[in-house]
Amino acid sequence: MGYEPVYDYAKDQLGVQAGFAGAELVEGNWYCPSMPHELKEATKDLVNERIDKQTWIDRIRARAAYLFMPKQRPDAEGHRRVMCPAEANRTQCPLKKHTLGRGIHLPLVDPAPSPAGSPLCCSQKTVTVPPEAGANLWQPLQYGSEAWQRVYFRLRNSVEGINGYAKDPLYERLEDAGTRRIRGIAAQTLLLAFQLAHANRRKLRAWADSIALHGDRPHRRPSRRRKTKPLGTWTPKGYVTEP
Repeated sequence: MGYEPVYDYAKDQLGVQAGFAGAELVEGNWYCPSMPHELKEATKDLVNERIDKQTWIDRIRARAAYLFMPKQRPDAEGHRRVMCPAEANRTQCPLKKHTLGRGIHLPLVDPAPSPAGSPLCCSQKTVTVPPEAGANLWQPLQYGSEAWQRVYFRLRNSVEGINGYAKDPLYERLEDAGTRRIRGIAAQTLLLAFQLAHANRRKLRAWADSIALHGDRPHRRPSRRRKTKPLGTWTPKGYVTEP
């Protein structure tokens, strides 16, 4: 349906979690296998309080040079063609001589020697990642980057907002188990769906009442009639004298 995932990870999902054709899946994104170890373990080090937040941000930014770049849009089956970071002019790699000498501003990859030879992602310009490779952890935005933080935290705030709205004790009381007095995950899920549908309907009704639809005037909420005076009409005795 065109939706793409954006999410955080649990402690046991940090670091290298999967691999394909030599490329390594680090917290949802495919990276060069020769990316420095401290960059692969950046989030683990932050969680374990071995580095501070600014050091983590700097390492996440440094990861971008080793990120496999999309060559084209995914096909109808979900296969993604991605490009080696050296081929994408982000790094220099001795396994690909034509990428050397591009300038000191590009990091030089230091691939580890292997008796089996270079992995497929290092011997080809691009590789095609199938949809099942790291499917449970992959996400399109680079984890921890500015773009990821902007999208993730905005959506997180929206989710927490609707959770608080549905937990209103005067309406759905979503967190109160007494509103779903039945056993079984299937039954609980069905009743929860009804509660969320009611919360959505209540929110849509409040929105519709605040705007003009079909040329009608919006249904305004009745104003509360106060019997008290505003603060500006009150003055302490003897403080201000008549001129």
